[in-house]
Amino acid sequence: MVAATALVASTMAVGVTAAISSAGASSKATISVAYAADTTFDTIPLGTKWWGAVQKEFEAKYPNVTLRLIPIAGGEPDFLTKLALLYHSSSTSPDVAQFPSTEIALYESSGYLLAMDKYLKGSSWFSQYPTVIQNEGKIGGHTYAVSAGENNNGLFYDKAILEKAGIKVPWQPKTWADVITAAKAIKKAEPKVIPLWTDAGTSAGPNGAGYGILNLLAGSKTPTIQTSSGKMVVSSKGLLETLNWYHEVFADGLGAPISDLFSENNAPNIPSALFAKGQLGIAVGANFLGGNWTKMVSFPNWPQAGKAIGVAGLPKIDGGGYASTLSGWDFGISSHTKYAQAAADLINVMQEPTNMIEAANWAGWVPPVKSYWSNPKYASFAAPFNQAFGNLLPWSTELPASANYSVWVQAIEQASGAIAKTPSTTGAQAMAQMKGFITNQLGPSAVVSLP
Repeated sequence: MVAATALVASTMAVGVTAAISSAGASSKATISVAYAADTTFDTIPLGTKWWGAVQKEFEAKYPNVTLRLIPIAGGEPDFLTKLALLYHSSSTSPDVAQFPSTEIALYESSGYLLAMDKYLKGSSWFSQYPTVIQNEGKIGGHTYAVSAGENNNGLFYDKAILEKAGIKVPWQPKTWADVITAAKAIKKAEPKVIPLWTDAGTSAGPNGAGYGILNLLAGSKTPTIQTSSGKMVVSSKGLLETLNWYHEVFADGLGAPISDLFSENNAPNIPSALFAKGQLGIAVGANFLGGNWTKMVSFPNWPQAGKAIGVAGLPKIDGGGYASTLSGWDFGISSHTKYAQAAADLINVMQEPTNMIEAANWAGWVPPVKSYWSNPKYASFAAPFNQAFGNLLPWSTELPASANYSVWVQAIEQASGAIAKTPSTTGAQAMAQMKGFITNQLGPSAVVSLP
């Protein structure tokens, strides 16, 4: 589905030259905002509640402007395809849209997004973003999207299961080998428990890799995805280390069953239910798993989670710190809009402290404003998980801002899925498959192999 989205986008008009009005929210206007109705927030009712409150607040603050909500149903791949179709025409393009950070470069290269620099100069929130988050939407020196909330990753573990396997808690592995050793101990002590969850395959869309395999790549000896010259890496020591680790996990029977990994039912959230049932030992997972156990989200409601589940940083391959990818959802202004200032005013409302923290809590994000990580309204929502992942966020690395990334990420998801389906697949075989797919899609001049 990612490749299909890229194909749709690549065939659309580039270099849109629609006139941008300087009219602000004081002018009579109707503006629109498009968003994923089914996948952004943890539940559909929470999303409906948040967007309804934003609409009410914005229209009260700017009574001469009507805000039209455009909720897009379906899973993330469906949402991306439908949003790309809306962007294709000035008559359907939303003035503002919320979309995954992985799509920013694709939309910018297709001419869909307006540079926001002049609208951010006076904002009270953008200057408080850590530099890595400010750079999320920056391409060619201009900012085309701003973070609404971030996802980072670490290790969740069941304290009781680890203790039964002879592992002391609190647990903080120092190397990848330590994670494998712990998973093997769990398999021996608790044969009916899944030792280790790490996402594989393409069912979760482009963000799925960010919750799983890309975190291992980030901690490898050669974590580069795209070189400074813009070429996509199709072969490297880091890729081989990462795919070899996946091979070891699945060849030794330590991973989750493919019926769960390849589920269309929001696979990255499945560990929440497995942990609550006492069926999972360790998971490479995103920060939002902690929020899933709250009463408000109930996926499932598990009041004991804060005491039963521990959090650790995912170590780099041989130690020396932690590794995590950084991804999230962003707001962008359409290059078709006639009301750029009004669109910017809407984003300012959505980024107000209460709105940003509620979005983080209800959508399972780390808020991009650093001071909010310890704000009681955020830290206490899914204690101790929210603050723990705020503390881990500085170890995170941003994914590439490249239109070619959508092809590359599909390839590494296919490689991880091949290993999960057929555990005899070696890391070298999976990397060769990945290399062939990317080279065929992008051409030999767009790829590179690193030592």
